[in-house]
Amino acid sequence: MDATFILESIGWVGFSFVKFIIMPSTAIAAGMDPWSAFGHSVAGAVLGLILMRPVIRRLFDWRSRVRRSKGKPTFTPGRRRIVRIKQRFGLVGIAFLGGVVGVPVGAFLAFKYFDNRALTLPVMIASYVLWSAALTTLSALALI
Repeated sequence: MDATFILESIGWVGFSFVKFIIMPSTAIAAGMDPWSAFGHSVAGAVLGLILMRPVIRRLFDWRSRVRRSKGKPTFTPGRRRIVRIKQRFGLVGIAFLGGVVGVPVGAFLAFKYFDNRALTLPVMIASYVLWSAALTTLSALALI
């Protein structure tokens, strides 16, 4: 393995984390084979989920402390709306939407509302693996 391959892989993994939905198509259009595109896509999503979990926890702990110190209400109309969406769709719904909205937003929603569940990370990883397989397959078939 040379340095160019390693840097290119890091770039594709980072691109997958930031723009998950278009990464497989872009990688295949750039000449990457479908299995490599799938692997880089999954790696970016999984690495992003793992790295974002502690960041999101700290962010919400800090935000809760600030809100309490300022005496702000816990439930606002906007928060009630978000809780209704959470109750309607659940973790599986957020995991499904994660492929469309991207890894950072999907992780943000999942870890905000379902971080106390042991299955949150595995469900999110499985969702991104399935999304990556579907997107890579569609991209590869479009080239045929």
